[in-house]
Amino acid sequence: MDIGNLIYIVAVVGYFIYQLSKKKQGQEGVDMPESKPAPQKGMTFEELLKEIRNAQNPPAPEPVAPKPQPVPVSTRPAPRKKVVVQEEEDDEIQYYEGAFDKTKTNPYQAFANPHSIPSTPLIKMDYDALQNKKVNPYAELLKNPKTLKDAVVVSEILKPKYF
Repeated sequence: MDIGNLIYIVAVVGYFIYQLSKKKQGQEGVDMPESKPAPQKGMTFEELLKEIRNAQNPPAPEPVAPKPQPVPVSTRPAPRKKVVVQEEEDDEIQYYEGAFDKTKTNPYQAFANPHSIPSTPLIKMDYDALQNKKVNPYAELLKNPKTLKDAVVVSEILKPKYF
């Protein structure tokens, strides 16, 4: 049995005991009408179950929605004017102009060419031929019966049946 079922059973038994004790007090109260007014009607079984379930699993409080904060408006700074740089004609600049481009080339680029490396012919292996094949003994018997008994059995199996 589940623990929840046991709790329900104990609650129901407790409820009935409570009702019996209440009725007993009510009967004593009938004898003395001056002491107490008439007892109120007890809870129904459905109300009791609802109360027990709410006690076991209280309803989760609704989460409070956070207040949205206004997004600050960002102001863009004024765009700066681009300064045009004038190149000066200088003999020294012209002397070093191509030196950096030579260092940009990759010294290993010659190896990237596939035609520079001689290719070796690929050897294809048939790996299925290397594995030992499992031979079915019945297939071997049907292909080549070794004894007279095997030959008779095979011939009887292969004969067409006429009913």
